[in-house]
Amino acid sequence: MCGRFSLTAPKEVIGKAFDVWAENDIPARYNIAPRQPVLVVRNSEKGKRHLAAVEWGLVPEWRKDIGDKPLINARVETIADKPSFRSSVKRQRCLVPFTDWYEWRTVNGRKAPFRIRPHDGVLGAFAGVWATWHGPGGDNWLETMAIVTASTRSVLKPLHHRRPLVVRHEQYADWLTPHDPLPRDFLGSFDWVEEEQFEWMQVRDKMNSVRFEGAECHAPPVEERQQSLF
Repeated sequence: MCGRFSLTAPKEVIGKAFDVWAENDIPARYNIAPRQPVLVVRNSEKGKRHLAAVEWGLVPEWRKDIGDKPLINARVETIADKPSFRSSVKRQRCLVPFTDWYEWRTVNGRKAPFRIRPHDGVLGAFAGVWATWHGPGGDNWLETMAIVTASTRSVLKPLHHRRPLVVRHEQYADWLTPHDPLPRDFLGSFDWVEEEQFEWMQVRDKMNSVRFEGAECHAPPVEERQQSLF
């Protein structure tokens, strides 16, 4: 599962990594949460790659209202069959740039936040799907997205039973190219970045609040920092 992540890379790094042009500065965000705007990379109708800001929490186009529980994740095992996602996974896939993501586990009887990041520190991309919701009267315009997840099997399993799928750079174009119908075993053809390429460490409890923002989100717990001084 992925319920919080960060994107702190400058626009020049993002532009080079995804072969896109960013006109405006992209502010560093250390605590991106559901129902907030997020940056995605997707193809235009002409097939040209571009950046877009959409809301995290997919709302299917056929839904009558937005609802109280946003669909922030889509299971890769069922995404092609679920009514909420099966249209998007055919024609509206996107890349979600990230530098880190967060998960929670119980430590000393309480929920503690952990930061997961690539060993090499390179900017990554979650596999995502997006949709446009117009409402029952067709007079709304809301673009939303969800992050594709899979079961954890090795390094990340002690932290959480699911993880976001990370697309390799050489398969960005394959993920963004629409297909209708979806080719047989399309999702199984991707060589997702392995769990072994990531490391995780505990961060401050302030991360429990979606209102907490800034570089301190990546700081270790205060107790750990004090102990390291001796």
